[in-house]
Amino acid sequence: MTYLKNDADRAFLDQILDLLIPANPSRRIPAAGTLGVAEFVNRSVGQDPVQADCLSRFLEGAKGIGGVPSVDMLQMLEQSDPVAFQTVLRLVYMGYYSRSDIRQCLGIAPWPVHPAGYDVPSEPPSLLDWLTAPVRARGPIFRDPDALEGNQR
Repeated sequence: MTYLKNDADRAFLDQILDLLIPANPSRRIPAAGTLGVAEFVNRSVGQDPVQADCLSRFLEGAKGIGGVPSVDMLQMLEQSDPVAFQTVLRLVYMGYYSRSDIRQCLGIAPWPVHPAGYDVPSEPPSLLDWLTAPVRARGPIFRDPDALEGNQR
């Protein structure tokens, strides 16, 4: 299901997304709307009626303010419906920063966090020994189920 009714809705949302995450030409980082994050937002809300309602309220609020999207418009939207604003903003961040091409622009590995994950160096054995010393020192503190009276297996 699509929540952007037509090309005009998509173009309007793209303008808003370009304000939420603007381009950085000096680092060759595109803005969110230019990058097509609206499609991610549109797909995401199709899976969650609460998010769909938030997107709908967000867009209706923006159209109600009228004019070309601006930072002032975003501030009014945030003040008038903070839940809808935060929901849309979170979806925009998810759609934008989950892209491998954007992560590479930011110097982050291009693969997703899961399942491959990022390289995380192992802790040295001395740190693990220090962290687990209090637990090892107190000894076992569980009941052995086989030792309980009347335990039949």
